[in-house]
Amino acid sequence: MPVEKEGARPMENISSPSQGLYRQSPLERVVHGMPFDDALRHEIDLAGVSRVFVLGSRKAAESVSMQRLQSALGGRFVGAYCNVAAHVPADCVIEAAIAAKAANADHLVALGGGSVVDAAKGVALCLKANLDSREALLGVPAAGAADPGPWPVQDGPWLRITAIPVSLSVAEFTGIAGITDPEKRVKHIIAHPWMSPRAVIFDPALTLPVPLRIFLASGVKAMDHAAERLASMGSHPLMDAVCTQALQMLAQALPAVARAPGDLSPRLQCQLGAWMSIHGSAEGVRMGASHALGHVLGAHANVPHGLTSCVLLPSVMRWNHPVNAERQRRVSAALGSRDPAGDALEKLIRELGLPARLNELGVVREDLELVARKSLRDPGMKFNPRKVGSVDDARAILEMAW
Repeated sequence: MPVEKEGARPMENISSPSQGLYRQSPLERVVHGMPFDDALRHEIDLAGVSRVFVLGSRKAAESVSMQRLQSALGGRFVGAYCNVAAHVPADCVIEAAIAAKAANADHLVALGGGSVVDAAKGVALCLKANLDSREALLGVPAAGAADPGPWPVQDGPWLRITAIPVSLSVAEFTGIAGITDPEKRVKHIIAHPWMSPRAVIFDPALTLPVPLRIFLASGVKAMDHAAERLASMGSHPLMDAVCTQALQMLAQALPAVARAPGDLSPRLQCQLGAWMSIHGSAEGVRMGASHALGHVLGAHANVPHGLTSCVLLPSVMRWNHPVNAERQRRVSAALGSRDPAGDALEKLIRELGLPARLNELGVVREDLELVARKSLRDPGMKFNPRKVGSVDDARAILEMAW
């Protein structure tokens, strides 16, 4: 009979899924430790492309970063679309796709936060599937499965994407994008493995111009990726390891950035921790109600996604606690706290000077019913540890967050 070593963890406390799936993404390289323009020159040389089209936000248009990027590309720069708005309105994607097609682009570079990266994914899809209108883009079947299936698209290669992120949303590590229907104020989720960027370049200096509040909030969004997966009932040992490490790194590095905003070292640690936070998606472990409600709240009330995580994640943890208390203890431990996960997360969010309640964002209480109703259509709701089976259930979470 085997003897259990002192301090060893009893096997019955280690939960593993009865079945699972691990899949590789088309991601080829993640580069850090050098100026982004030097890294970009190298990536473009490796890709063997000659006509590079750039996507950015409105603020990026005249930025020093954009000037450096264009200089790095030299004669290979053929155009840019710097009008990507928050939450990626479908019209932005169509306009950018038309411009990239007119420029005969053979490569896309996304310089910006999650919205810019998602827009680049949408452009790649539009060019692949010859989508040239808002209706056509929003008519693409919404992604609902862990393994997004292919759509009837033309044969031939997809445009490669190089992502140069300035926030911690880590949209650059997935083949999933949220595109907003401006009329319905609903986020439409599209997905395809080949929408994933092939290369990601981390340069913490690029995050300095981002308002500190937005940068820190995007870090909470990264914590949301890790916390919801670590608290999932469909956990996977590899996912547990990377999500735990991600939470530990972010819980240490985000306060360090808040204390010393000009220090690049903790900003790089935030970038690496955020990268780890999204790794759980490779195991097919899905996020739950925090992301589902966040998708809807962001599009409905124009709230940045980082802030949606700040105000929703603690309450989702509290609402789920009756069914996944053991899993949530892992979240608390990763944060270095003995408090319940919801309380530990809210405490950290408050220490970062960020809002932790919906009413602090100006969300009108009368809108909670509609947000709850819309959220039931989001794929994430199906994977929440505690079943969200009705509008009343979703509304109850929102009331806790109020």
